[in-house]
Amino acid sequence: MRRIGPPWMRPVVCLVGLLIAYYAFPLGFGSPPATAASMILTAVGLGLLGWTLVTELLQTRKGGETRSTRVLIMLLILLVMTFSLVFFLVNKVDADQIAGLNTRTDALYFTVVTMATVGYGDVHAEGQLARGLVIGLIIFNIVVVASLYREHTSRREKAP
Repeated sequence: MRRIGPPWMRPVVCLVGLLIAYYAFPLGFGSPPATAASMILTAVGLGLLGWTLVTELLQTRKGGETRSTRVLIMLLILLVMTFSLVFFLVNKVDADQIAGLNTRTDALYFTVVTMATVGYGDVHAEGQLARGLVIGLIIFNIVVVASLYREHTSRREKAP
């Protein structure tokens, strides 16, 4: 298989695909044309994600790095978008779970602020389910950051 584009292209396509799927993901069934357009856009976004993942897997099978920075970035993007959608859906089901979370952008903001451990406080978990999810996200985030740190420090030690 021929290499397609520069190495940084796959994480960018992954991000674009996930953003499209995230914002287009249908939450209800309104008018049939709007629902169909939403479903098509979600499929396009997931298709872009699928393309990047398959391309990375094929690159790995050819002997590429299995834990490259590019792969970790794509996994991090996937994690952020997944948790954002979960927080948004949890708050849609029970509006008392996360204070100040009204839109998908609020959910994305809340996820990034939580992962960065900044915690501005304007959007925060109030319900037990939301707090449990935040705890899971923080623990997972620590593991990912530790993995990235270990990966980069081990590469420096191995370099001549």
